[in-house]
Amino acid sequence: MEGFKLKKSKLYFLVLYFIRKIYYLCIRIIKIKYPDFKPKRGTGGTNSARYCYSICMRHIVHLFNNGMKQIPRSIAEFGPGDSLGIGLCMMLAGVDEYYAFDIVEHANKSTNLAIFNELINLFKEKSPIPDNNEFSNIKPLLDDYSFPSHIFNENILNEALSDKRINNIKQLLTESSLDTSGNIKIKYIVPWENYSGNYPNVDFVLSQAVLEHIDNLPQFYFVMAQILNSGCFTSHEIDFKSHGETYEWNGHWAISNKKWKKIRGARPYLINREPLSTHLEFLKRNKFIILEKECHSATQYGRPTIKRSKLSDRFLNMSDEDYDTSSCFILAKKE
Repeated sequence: MEGFKLKKSKLYFLVLYFIRKIYYLCIRIIKIKYPDFKPKRGTGGTNSARYCYSICMRHIVHLFNNGMKQIPRSIAEFGPGDSLGIGLCMMLAGVDEYYAFDIVEHANKSTNLAIFNELINLFKEKSPIPDNNEFSNIKPLLDDYSFPSHIFNENILNEALSDKRINNIKQLLTESSLDTSGNIKIKYIVPWENYSGNYPNVDFVLSQAVLEHIDNLPQFYFVMAQILNSGCFTSHEIDFKSHGETYEWNGHWAISNKKWKKIRGARPYLINREPLSTHLEFLKRNKFIILEKECHSATQYGRPTIKRSKLSDRFLNMSDEDYDTSSCFILAKKE
């Protein structure tokens, strides 16, 4: 019976892999006839208010479990994606200034406003945090998914959800010419890698399944160290899987640099293929103290995996931890 389940699991992932390849082949064929054709792209996830609420609350709970005493006043999110939903959720939690660092502006006004209105209701109803029965792949995990009343008492909620704050946030979501209303600020930093203005200083930096897409990781960690105030926190969920580019979850580590360059083609971003140890080293270099590291292995969940002997020269000597880690939540504090 176990052997049958394993074969069924492998077949499932094989079908998904080929569906993805057929999709990209169709796009290439269409672009041959219609060179200006651009498929509608999104980043997934953040167009759902409940998804954003779940991500936001999970980060907050882990932060308070590791010594945070109050909701930060200003935050930066790298790679917010289809909406500013996670940042807007943070603002309803009490954040006054939110900076969205991205390559391009994915989000639009109507999406942001719709998600914001749903998030207001989730807070007012003190909704439980959506768990992995609803979003099976979301991490980090929690021991308790009930509303964190130990963090959000009535006084904090009343202040964070006051009509004045909500109206100020809505004004910024509807009037693109503004980035400040009262003491509320929402600002896109785009493109963050070549930003011509001055970077802000913030009390918290987060990302969710984003750092695996950043090509220039040294620059990212340098910028994060520059903008984050001393003694403040940062938390990141990083996905080390192949993102469907190979049948095995870690098959991208078996591909040579030359072949990987061809696979990427002209895409503005894909995945950087860097393992966990790269991120840990950059955190150390930039004077961050790691407080929590929650890692998972897709192999344990039945995902097909490559053998060590198949790794390309670049990854042949990777550590056992790197080889096994398909995702990891890292929470750190700046010295």
